[in-house]
Amino acid sequence: MKVYEKIYDYFVSDMRSGQLKAGDRMPSLRKCQETLSVSRTSAETAYMQLAADGYIYSVEKVGFYVTDLAGRYSDSGKEKSADEKNKLQTREKIIYNLETIGTDKEVSILDLWRRYMKSALRQEERLLSYAGNQGEYDLRSEIAAYVRKNRNIICSPEDIVIGAGFQSLLSILIALIPGERSISFPTRSFTGCAETFSMAGFDVAYRNKASHVIYVTPSCMTKWGDVMTMKRRKELIEHARTNGHLIIEDDYQNEFVFSSRPTPSLYAMNGGEDTAFLGSFSRVLLPSVRISYLILPKGVRAEYEKIKKYYNQTASKAEQIALTQFLRDGHLQRHIRKMRRLYVNKRAQTVAAIKKSFPLDTQIKLGNSGMEIGLILNGKNLMKKLENSRVAVTPVEADEKSVSVLISCSAIPGKDIKAAIEMLACDLYPDKRS
Repeated sequence: MKVYEKIYDYFVSDMRSGQLKAGDRMPSLRKCQETLSVSRTSAETAYMQLAADGYIYSVEKVGFYVTDLAGRYSDSGKEKSADEKNKLQTREKIIYNLETIGTDKEVSILDLWRRYMKSALRQEERLLSYAGNQGEYDLRSEIAAYVRKNRNIICSPEDIVIGAGFQSLLSILIALIPGERSISFPTRSFTGCAETFSMAGFDVAYRNKASHVIYVTPSCMTKWGDVMTMKRRKELIEHARTNGHLIIEDDYQNEFVFSSRPTPSLYAMNGGEDTAFLGSFSRVLLPSVRISYLILPKGVRAEYEKIKKYYNQTASKAEQIALTQFLRDGHLQRHIRKMRRLYVNKRAQTVAAIKKSFPLDTQIKLGNSGMEIGLILNGKNLMKKLENSRVAVTPVEADEKSVSVLISCSAIPGKDIKAAIEMLACDLYPDKRS
């Protein structure tokens, strides 16, 4: 049995015995390595297989979480508690899912990607050698061309570092950050990234401009997709320049900014001075394709050359080869245009359905990016009604008189949106007619 298969069986056993329950966060890849004394590659392969089989799911910038798949079985032979039964029954009665952030099957490129992967796997000579520490040069060249065209960022392949996810790339960046060890994140939802910095000895704060490193997501400032204004971008750049701070620009969801005016990159606005740029292809390609990239701040390339030999490449070489050709053939641009058209329409459908089905005092929070919509609902016992609803949504906060929820229209088929919203309204406000 291969090492990754043993890791796979280890976690499935924990899930079926109840040691890992639905909703629990999986150990980080680093923790898995240390606990089980395995390589990172084996741990990543096991996690990808667990995700492919439905045992876990990935949350961007946070980590992996356990699904309820294993909870349907029990290795212990014990009768499930009443609470466990109720939770399982509640989950099983879900008819529509408005909480999952995923890809609509209508714009899935799985078949096309499969062809590129098959082509990459035929390049035997390249696959019989290890991946370069910095990532494949031809992929870095394509990314440099991509960000120049789409984000007005001028950089060379030597400024780009490839990795499987942000946490491995942030570990490299941390080694290049001089001075005070403090960082500020926009919200507490950046659990994985915050943990990476905390483990490196940084003081982690939230929305603190005094921190030496400021982590921002300009294209998704709130859960419902507010975009950072031009005025705020200029102020942040000037603040960092004046105080000698480093900005880490996480370009999350920029491909899905739907406002008419393009949003300039912070990195482009200040020429890369005091700014690192993070990008990923997981959101626009496939969630299982774990290829991200870091554009180094200007002036640190020489320092990086001194340390890069200590950081092995974490992204699959075969996937890097496939993505290179995929970008070169122009498929990504066409795919993004197709996704944008679909999601603009789905957002409009969702908002129209909400306005028609929900009470007039419902507040709709809709930013200029992403497929998530915030709702502030008024009424009593709404949390209890949400727990029993046939439609899954994400509660954000609640009090006695109102509850805030987040709904996602990204994965649900467009034909089901109207029915899902009507059902949710019916479950929450059974005494009110649409």
